[in-house]
Amino acid sequence: MNEAAAVWPLSLRLAHWLGAVLVLAALGLGTAMVQFVHNPAARFELTQTHKSIGIVILALTVVRLCRRSFSRAPKSEPAARSLLLAAQAAHIALYALLLLMPVSGWLMATTTPVRVPTVVFGLFALPYPLAPNLAIYGLARATHVALAILLASLIAIHIAAAMIHAFIWRDGTLARMWRTPVR
Repeated sequence: MNEAAAVWPLSLRLAHWLGAVLVLAALGLGTAMVQFVHNPAARFELTQTHKSIGIVILALTVVRLCRRSFSRAPKSEPAARSLLLAAQAAHIALYALLLLMPVSGWLMATTTPVRVPTVVFGLFALPYPLAPNLAIYGLARATHVALAILLASLIAIHIAAAMIHAFIWRDGTLARMWRTPVR
């Protein structure tokens, strides 16, 4: 990508927005199924969907990171060095969480004493490379919940920062992830 380009490549913009929808769906579904759904059959179906979305998020994030490694970021808007470093750290943390959340969920599924197959959108079953282990399951579950809270918090900060860029500072930061370049 040209260093002076005004926006991110279309493939990365689409991956960003698709990922955003999927992550919000997974977080909302995960919270709802744990907090509000007590019917075992309904919870089973929601859990399968939640796990399927998580696997898609993991795959999309890996593809996105690979694609990102071949692209230069659009030139940043002028800002204090501390703000640029904070933005970079937040983006690294978001990517790390998008990888760790599905992995911790899969670790839960593979170490639970109750061996219920994880079938991704009814297409294929994920393997269980680890034996059931209640201690690892408990640690993976606690990690998954903690990471979900951290991810939701970081997403809120990310959205707030985007709104500040768009409506207070009125710079082109949000536009680079939204629109196509003007030629």
